[in-house]
Amino acid sequence: MKLQHLRFLTAVVDYGGVIKAAERLHLSQPTITSGLKALEQNLGKLIFDRSEKANRPLKLTPAGRRFYLDAIEILKQCEVARANFIDPIAEKSRICVGVIDTLPQQTIISVIREIRQQFPNLQIEIWEGTPDRIATLLLQGRLDFAWTNVSELSPGAVTLWREPVVAVVSKDHALASVYPAPISVRDLEDIPFIFRLSCELDAVGRAQLKAARSTLKVKARATRDDFAFQLVRDGEGFTFSPGSLVPEDLLSIKVPDFIVHRVIGLQWRENFDPMLKAVITEATLNASLIFREMQDSCTTDIQG
Repeated sequence: MKLQHLRFLTAVVDYGGVIKAAERLHLSQPTITSGLKALEQNLGKLIFDRSEKANRPLKLTPAGRRFYLDAIEILKQCEVARANFIDPIAEKSRICVGVIDTLPQQTIISVIREIRQQFPNLQIEIWEGTPDRIATLLLQGRLDFAWTNVSELSPGAVTLWREPVVAVVSKDHALASVYPAPISVRDLEDIPFIFRLSCELDAVGRAQLKAARSTLKVKARATRDDFAFQLVRDGEGFTFSPGSLVPEDLLSIKVPDFIVHRVIGLQWRENFDPMLKAVITEATLNASLIFREMQDSCTTDIQG
C-alpha cells in the first residue's frame, strides 16, 4: 500500500472528484484513477460505488468510508513523524481552522491577524467550505475550531451574532416602491424565487411558510451566492439571504411573518488549548462587534 494512493483517495473525497483532485495535486486524471484502482486491488475490496451513472460524483462504499477515515489518520501520523524527524527540538504548534464560505471576509481576516500577532510561531491552516462540509470536518476531528452556523444545541459552541434573513430584490423591482416598509410572505407568492443552495431556510422557516399557506415558486437553484444575487439584479426574481450578505446595489426587505435567523458562532473540538481558545474567542467577539456596528450604520444610512 502506497501513501501516495492514500493521498489520492483523500483528495478525491475532499475536493469532490477526480478532476478537481488532479488539479489540486497537479497530476493527470489517469494518474489519480490508476492509483485508486491499484489501492482497491491492494485492499481486495471496492472503495467507491461505481453503480451510479458515469456523470455522477464518486460515492464511497460503507467499507470505503471507514477506510477513508483511517487514511486521514495514517497521513496525519506520517506528517507528525516527518516533522518530528526534521525538527525534533523546536516546539511548533499548528491549528486547523474552518470558515463557512458565506462569512464576511474582513471579520475573519482581522481575527487571523490578531492570532498571528499573539502567537507568531503558530502555524494556521485554513479550510473554507459550505456549512455542511465544515460540520463534517469538525465531526471527523480534522478541524480544531470553526466559524460556522451554530444552534443552542451545538456542542462546544459560542454564539457570536444573530442576523435576520430578509427578502432581496433589485432596486427597480415592483416591491422597491414599498421599501423600507416591511412586506408579508403572501406578497412574495407570485414572484419567482431564486433558491440559494446555502439558504438558511430551515425547518422553522418552512413551517412558517406552511402556516401562511404560502408556496415559493422556485425558478433557479444557485450554488454560488454571487450568481443568485446576479439573477436578482437581472430581474429574474427574489431570494432570501442573511442581511450581511446582501450587496449594496440590492434591497433588503423585512418580512415580519417570516422569522428566520442565521446564528454565527465558534465551534470547538474537545480538549482544545484553553489559552488559545480564550484569545481566539476575545478577538472574534471584538471583530464581530465592529462588524455589527458597521452593519447597523449601513442600515441606518440606507433607511435614512
